[in-house]
Amino acid sequence: MTTLFRTLVAGAALTLTAGSAALAQDCPAEPSFVGVSAPNSDVRASATRVNRGDWRVAEHFAREALDSRTSARNKAAAAVNLCAALANQGSADTAAACDDAVTRNEEGWQAYNNRGAAFFLAGDLSAATADFARAAELGGDVAGNSALASCSS
Repeated sequence: MTTLFRTLVAGAALTLTAGSAALAQDCPAEPSFVGVSAPNSDVRASATRVNRGDWRVAEHFAREALDSRTSARNKAAAAVNLCAALANQGSADTAAACDDAVTRNEEGWQAYNNRGAAFFLAGDLSAATADFARAAELGGDVAGNSALASCSS
């Protein structure tokens, strides 16, 4: 084999490997959840924990906010965070919590994103895709989750 031929073969192999890596990067391994913060300290704590992936503690603070006498705005944010926390713990209460989050946040893209991600984890790709589309319509940056749904179909 000549040096030129080996260089061409190595270059072609490198190009194929780079192309495969680029495709893998376009398809995330798991859905992304978002935490929603608000003036209430429990809501802020739950959002921080959602963004860190500390699901058990996020659930605790979200429930504290929902059980308190705080404003509807704070409870709406807490509901979005609770949806994410329960989905990532595989809780049987996930569907109800995520539906509650959407009901409280009908114009909030984060609620649709998190419910879509929960649907994805539960294996309901059609519902996940619909929620990601609604989140995008509401102005959310859900490109990663939309790509995940497309890669999985």
